[in-house]
Amino acid sequence: MAEGNAMARISHHQWPHDRLNLAMIAKAAGAVTETPDSLLEAGVARHAAGDSAGAEALFREALTLEPDNPTALYLLGLARFEAGAAADAELLLQHLAELKPDHAQAQFTLASIRHWRDDRAGAVVAYRRALELEPTHAAALVGIARALSETGEHAEALVAAQLAVAQSPDDAGAQMALAAAWRGLGEVRQAVDAFAQAAGLAPDLVAAHVGLSLALADAGESEPAKFSALRAVSLDPNLCDAWLALGTALRGLHDPKAAADAFEHALQLDPNRMVAHLNRGLALIELEQPREAAAHLHRVLELDPTSAKAHANLSSLYYLAGRKEQAKAHAQRALVIDPDLMSAHQNLAALLAEEQLPEEARAHRDRAYAERNLVISTAAHPLQSVLLLSTTESGNTPDRYLIPPANFTRLLWFVEYASERQMTDLPAYDLAFNAIGDEDLAGPTAANAARFAALCPTRLLNPPAKIARTRRDLAGALFGGLAGVKTPHTVRIDAAQMAGGARAAAERAGIAEPFLVRPIGSHGGKGLFLVGGEAPDEPLTPASAYYLTQFENFRSPDGLYRKYRAIFVGGRTLPYHLAIATGWLIHYEHAGMEHHPERLAEEMRYLDDPAGAIGVSAWDAVQGIGAAMGLDYAGADFTLLPDGRVLLFEANATMLVHPEAPDGPLAHKNPAIERILEAFRTMLAG
Repeated sequence: MAEGNAMARISHHQWPHDRLNLAMIAKAAGAVTETPDSLLEAGVARHAAGDSAGAEALFREALTLEPDNPTALYLLGLARFEAGAAADAELLLQHLAELKPDHAQAQFTLASIRHWRDDRAGAVVAYRRALELEPTHAAALVGIARALSETGEHAEALVAAQLAVAQSPDDAGAQMALAAAWRGLGEVRQAVDAFAQAAGLAPDLVAAHVGLSLALADAGESEPAKFSALRAVSLDPNLCDAWLALGTALRGLHDPKAAADAFEHALQLDPNRMVAHLNRGLALIELEQPREAAAHLHRVLELDPTSAKAHANLSSLYYLAGRKEQAKAHAQRALVIDPDLMSAHQNLAALLAEEQLPEEARAHRDRAYAERNLVISTAAHPLQSVLLLSTTESGNTPDRYLIPPANFTRLLWFVEYASERQMTDLPAYDLAFNAIGDEDLAGPTAANAARFAALCPTRLLNPPAKIARTRRDLAGALFGGLAGVKTPHTVRIDAAQMAGGARAAAERAGIAEPFLVRPIGSHGGKGLFLVGGEAPDEPLTPASAYYLTQFENFRSPDGLYRKYRAIFVGGRTLPYHLAIATGWLIHYEHAGMEHHPERLAEEMRYLDDPAGAIGVSAWDAVQGIGAAMGLDYAGADFTLLPDGRVLLFEANATMLVHPEAPDGPLAHKNPAIERILEAFRTMLAG
């Protein structure tokens, strides 16, 4: 190992001083009792003149003449270490320590070399021996505190570090050791103070600024964490740890793009840095780049197959991609490694529920949420703090862009697991938003949500009682009297009633062919199929109940099918998109709109002037749908019938609104989307 590489390893460990500083230790060499002969004196002179090879030759010659000469062993050991031969250095210093077992400096030097070689257990043994001989040996106290922190023995490390600080309160190295021990014990505030002390004592010590940044990030103080990380980067732009700290701070500031860039910079400096791959993968998940995220997470597992976080996040990615077997395998592997990992339990609960294994799913939900049903994400400079009532099921309003964590402190509350005491003892918040948007999936939370609604001391947006009216089979009662609106007849059928097939169930319910079959709680066309004509029934997606809905052919005169979406925000009705496709089962993301300029032009007309695009009476009918729901946030999917009426597909609070890539083929939607988001922000400000 060359000296330059040695310095790099010191930086990697984030210690402020060289573990072996030749000048410092050589100065202490006079404490060894033997008097150096002329060869050793000449060697020291050669070294001082910059002739390291010549100095080593003289030290070696002196040792040949006197094999047990303590000073020769000491100086040759240091010279071999400086030349990159740490193993040789350790052998020489170990021999010296055996010759001088009662000499603290010899034991300390041996400990330092072992520590340098990452033999922490051996280093601790030698540090202990040095401290037995000299209990106030400041450098040995710092060294053992560092070694113990690195091996996870934080309580003992703290004792040693506190003694080191008592001996040398103005030593940045002692403060760094103290900070590391406090951080290892989870005492974030004390760690911040100690790192700040170290940075104040040694303003150009990059490791102090890196440590301070990470401790501030632990404390949720992301803005000052970013400042400290930028200071570290300015001091050493080629230090991987500085970029890692910057990426961590930027993730805390909910800036995943900048965080991903910082982690990429770290990987350019150290391509095999596992934590950089992990955190870049997590940032890319936030940026909705699943393929790139998965590549980094797989690389994490190549470097460390025991990374529970990598397994859990791969499980989430595979689940969203519909690759259920891989999702399940990674979640299970994550829990073998970390049985308490919340996200892995969440994924398994969802997967097992889909497999119609409710008891097994419930067991995982209990493990995930019973003790951790409130998750707080603190914004650096929040506009407001919002309590989000959520369900452990999948029926929540997508709120990432409506209530972005960069601008709002979010208190995500899984109400199903709320106690009476928790309902009246929550942290302070400015307003509440009931994100339990799908009444079909609100069952486990309905009672608690209703109970809280009666107690809520602030505004509660989308109150549960109004959400309950939006179930598909209740749409006729809610919207049937609206002028210009046609609501297809829908009935809800329990799974047991579907045992004889969908046609038989529909006949008993008074639903004529053609009709749609949809599992309850299903969105995005999952499990949906059309029954009619000679085609046999398709297999049912397992569910506890199903909706049967009268189907009406809504093909336009040009042979295409159209599905409009409008969003209702605080009493306003705003257009969101228009999807045009060749088939009746339309979803915007699969419609291929970007390949048809004429369809995009038609969508733009709807976004710019919805009343002009679909007709004033039709737009009035859509506004009537929003008014009938009376929700603070909701949406409706609909089309136009030849007679000008609005055919309503669905209307509820689960509608997703998200910006498009600014340079992407659908960027034309963003002005309309921004109007929706701005209306929502205005409503929150109230």
